Amino acid sequence: MEEYRMIEKDGKPVEYRLFTYENQDNGWTVRAIFNPESEEFSIRTDIGMLEFALIEFITDSFELFRSMVEERLARIVNDYYVDRKRNFSIILRNKGVPDVEWDDFLPESYKGFRRLIKPNDAVRIINGSYMILSYYDAATRSGLSLMYNLLRDDFFAERRVQNFPNLVHDFDTSSLKELEKALKKRLVPVLDTIAADRDKSLSE
Repeated sequence: MEEYRMIEKDGKPVEYRLFTYENQDNGWTVRAIFNPESEEFSIRTDIGMLEFALIEFITDSFELFRSMVEERLARIVNDYYVDRKRNFSIILRNKGVPDVEWDDFLPESYKGFRRLIKPNDAVRIINGSYMILSYYDAATRSGLSLMYNLLRDDFFAERRVQNFPNLVHDFDTSSLKELEKALKKRLVPVLDTIAADRDKSLSE
């Protein structure tokens, strides 16, 4: 949808929003912006637990930006965030990540956290990584995300409370089998801890 409006923070302009695509089911957005400070156009993606720029779209030329958006953005939105399996790396496939019956032990929701991503529908993010699991409470911007880095061949996790990030080491491994074991044993306790910290922050 078209917006054409300036977004301000603490009274200062931070981005001029040209348009936003929003997934009504999970609240994800892909937006086109102009940064008044850097004087650059870019596409920014917000998938709840992470927000990042698609670096291939960053330019200071509006004509080039418009051309790239018209030629490529619709396909990228579909492949990256809708029909995500189309964008799976052969490394991710060979690792076996899409093949596990994750629904057998990953709840769809828990203590206010909604599962927005599961490994069968992993999302390509940045720095050679996929987000393969995400539990998120949009109201408090809190949750847990689990990533797989293609270059390092390892799984790693991050928690957020009120959008403040911290690493979680309960799921650090390069073995898919060990990851399954860790998730079965540690997912609920980790979410319990995040929920307690989230609730504490709300009461302060």
